[in-house]
Amino acid sequence: MITQTVFDTSRVFTAHGITHVVLSPGSRNAPLTLSFARNEACNIYNIVDERSAAFIALGMAQRLNKPVVLCCTSGTALLNYAPAVAEARYQQIPLVVISADRPPEWQEQRDGQTIDQLGALDNFIKKSFNLPVDTSHQDAAWEYNRKLNEAINTCQQGPAGPVHINIPFREPFYPGEQQINFSEQVRTFKQHAFTQAPDWSELLEKYEQYDRPLLVIGQQRSNQELERDLPGLAEHLVPVADVISNVLFDGAIRHQDLFLTGMDPKLQESLRPDLLITCGKSVISKSLKTYLRTNPPKAHWHIDPDGVAPDTFQHLTDVIRTNVEHFTHALANYQPPGPEFNLQVRSNFIQNWKIENDKLQRRMEQVLATATFCEFTAFDRVIASLPANIDLHLANSMPVRFANFIQQLPEGVEVYANRGTSGIDGTNGTAVGNALVADKTTLLLTGDLSFFYDRNAFFHPYSLEGLKIIVFNNGGGGIFRLIPGPKNLPERPQHFETAHQHSAKFTALEYGFDYHSAKDYESLDKALNALHKDDKTPKLLEIFLDGSASEKAYADLRQEINDR
Repeated sequence: MITQTVFDTSRVFTAHGITHVVLSPGSRNAPLTLSFARNEACNIYNIVDERSAAFIALGMAQRLNKPVVLCCTSGTALLNYAPAVAEARYQQIPLVVISADRPPEWQEQRDGQTIDQLGALDNFIKKSFNLPVDTSHQDAAWEYNRKLNEAINTCQQGPAGPVHINIPFREPFYPGEQQINFSEQVRTFKQHAFTQAPDWSELLEKYEQYDRPLLVIGQQRSNQELERDLPGLAEHLVPVADVISNVLFDGAIRHQDLFLTGMDPKLQESLRPDLLITCGKSVISKSLKTYLRTNPPKAHWHIDPDGVAPDTFQHLTDVIRTNVEHFTHALANYQPPGPEFNLQVRSNFIQNWKIENDKLQRRMEQVLATATFCEFTAFDRVIASLPANIDLHLANSMPVRFANFIQQLPEGVEVYANRGTSGIDGTNGTAVGNALVADKTTLLLTGDLSFFYDRNAFFHPYSLEGLKIIVFNNGGGGIFRLIPGPKNLPERPQHFETAHQHSAKFTALEYGFDYHSAKDYESLDKALNALHKDDKTPKLLEIFLDGSASEKAYADLRQEINDR
């Protein structure tokens, strides 16, 4: 029998404004499935593969910037959510995971689909909640409702992140002849946060003590207020952005991953900041991280609204708990105090970074213009073809790195990448989740292994008309040909690279994508024109690349680009 309290579960979520629900079909979670399915305010997506389901929910929550519900049956179904839940934790994305469970008396009795689910995700969530198995008593019903509300509030409270609700059910799971309707009202309680910009005078006085300030912007959603402040900031500091920083400002330094390697000591010192300011989440550029760890500033201020402060560069001195736009607005409107403020040193420092960035940009354009067809040049051609105002998803391994090298994106392109844990799993699913809730094109740039790994993300009946995919197929894990260590090992092709001869064509056709392929510049330009046609059909372009040739061409390109 389904109690009124359990049936009202979905109403509690919709009362909080949470309407997107990803269900993985099962029997034990039938009471919850019926609650969500019969609630007309809910947008329901049924995804059989729990691992793909979780990444699809992650992609939705990323795009919507609000919680999404994940619901599964008992047993190992819950464990398949773990990779996406871990990514949500490190990206601070709100997910509400609900698992149905066997009642406590049947734990460890060799009953089917029964594992110890309590704490199963504890390393990757903000908090877990175990709800009562029987809600017939008013106190148990109160506890059930209270914990639902607490879980919903917890996942959104800064820093946002996933929560786990475990609900044991006894049979029967289905209503049979029972007539049940939603209650007219359900009890909710919400949290309210009020932020106020502080008095910046003390911090600005400290700022005046430094002559070479550097602002590093980590992964973030597009931030119009920060974007507005960057021109003013760039007059007295150096802004540095990765492709996942979603910064469009032309004056930002973008090629740090290429020019911060192989420098002579004099150049290293000329670029060394005395004040490092950071905001956002992860940074892609390994060169930047290495440079700042080995050339430490006198002070490192990290800006975070929740006070979260990983010491990425190993020299953290201050955590400033405020919204980044409050901080940058104060700095953008900052006026130097007087002649004792060393504007010339600042100006020289800013110019040193600009000179290296611009030099690298010109050199890269020259080299790419005449380079032979390889993975890097194909990626450059793809980036140059992008239309404005799309959602761009970048798979991990080489796609996100190549995009970070190039960084020439049109207006209105917002970049997403699973850089919380940086795995290749779930790339398709995250892009699918985005496409299901976005009102514009979602384009995924991915490698072959990432694509094949997550094909079940397409195994559902929902329209993907806004989704376009470009697969860079170099016959294996190309990154292992490029990084020191595995590239020269005899075991590389079989045990690291996992070489293969598969094509994405049959997957594309099976799931209703228009399929295009390319193997040189001419066929690539033709295929890109077809891919970017503004119609409602999902499309997939597969670019075939010679892995060995791409390895050599990439090494030659890097050498030429960095040739000082």
